[in-house]
Order: sequence, then C-alpha cells, then structure tokens
Amino acid sequence: MEALKAGIEGVYVLREWQRNEEVLHPPLVDARVVLINGRIVFISHDRAQETNKKSVAGYGTYILEPGKFSYRYEEITMVTQTTAGTSVSDKLPWEGLRVFAASIENSEVYFRAMNGPQEFRFTPDGLSYSDGTNTRVYRRVTEK
Repeated sequence: MEALKAGIEGVYVLREWQRNEEVLHPPLVDARVVLINGRIVFISHDRAQETNKKSVAGYGTYILEPGKFSYRYEEITMVTQTTAGTSVSDKLPWEGLRVFAASIENSEVYFRAMNGPQEFRFTPDGLSYSDGTNTRVYRRVTEK
C-alpha cells in the first residue's frame, strides 16, 4: 500500500493532450491534477477551439486498498463558452465511486477501470490518463 501511495501522490502539470488524432499542448490546453492524502483536485482549460472553450474544476476523494483504487468527485463545475454564449454546469460526470484494479509493473503504477476503458499510468516522472479515445500526459512537479 505504501508503494502505491508513494507512486501516485503529487502535483501534476499537463504536457500534452492527445485528442482526435491531434496532439495539443499548453497554452491551448492546460490542466493540473493533485493527489494527496486521499484527496483529488482536477482543473483543466481547453482553448483549442475558439468557438468552443471549456474549463473544468473539480475535487473529491480517492481510496487506496490492496489491489484497488477508487475515486469520486464531490463537486465539479464546467464552464463552456461558445458563440451562442456561456453555460455553466455542476452535474457530476458520474455518481459514486469509479473503481480500478491497481498493480505495480516495472516500477510503474497502473489503475485499470473495472467497468470501462479508463486507465491511469504513473511513472516516477509523471502520469498519463486515457479514456480509451483521448490521452492526457502530465509531468510530476513535486518530489515523491
């Protein structure tokens, strides 16, 4: 458990966002992920399309158990700016916990969703998250 916790906790800054066969970089897209002491914070800004900009801010909790990682958002806000105007939503992306099988392979931590294509991969230098279609790659900006 300590190895899993040490392998994931930290502050992460977006390096690239792979979407629709396109690789986007800051400042067009930007994001932060913080995982510390059972808490998660996620903030992202997607300015890649001038006519459809999105910002998301959310926080929640995560649980590490032997062979398992789970997390959920408690609060989330999405702001969308289009040519038609600005809209705000506070609807959670899912209810309850999203559960992943946890493993350590070659000094990397993997969380693979039990019911979906989502995967987290933590290395000593960073983190990548894939939903099966899009991938965000982050660098770790805190010491382990």
